[in-house]
Amino acid sequence: MKAVPSESSLQENPHFRSKDVGLLIVCVSSMAVAIFMVLPHEIVDGRPVPALFRDRPTLYGIFLFFDLCAFLGTLGSLLIQHKARIERFCRVIGLAFMLSALVLVHYAIALWSLIYPYPLICFD
Repeated sequence: MKAVPSESSLQENPHFRSKDVGLLIVCVSSMAVAIFMVLPHEIVDGRPVPALFRDRPTLYGIFLFFDLCAFLGTLGSLLIQHKARIERFCRVIGLAFMLSALVLVHYAIALWSLIYPYPLICFD
């Protein structure tokens, strides 16, 4: 009969958590690109750009770069598990690029909300 590891032993294992964080970053980065592909686009300089980035299309390119680097760094950490230092380096790179991509999206949302403010109360 095989012994089933308890939940407390799985939570204490640091590799279990890092693998979960890596899978989360891979899923979030994939979903972020898919969501931005579904959002309404406008043609800016001959390229489709989501409406959120229409005033600053270079920010969209930087976001895609950060998201791709986060995806590849984290995927590398998930695939290279027999070398701890390389795995940790790839995981840190993936996490740093994911945080940079999220900061960039929040910056774009802040700029967009300043340019196109919504009225709080509409009196007609």
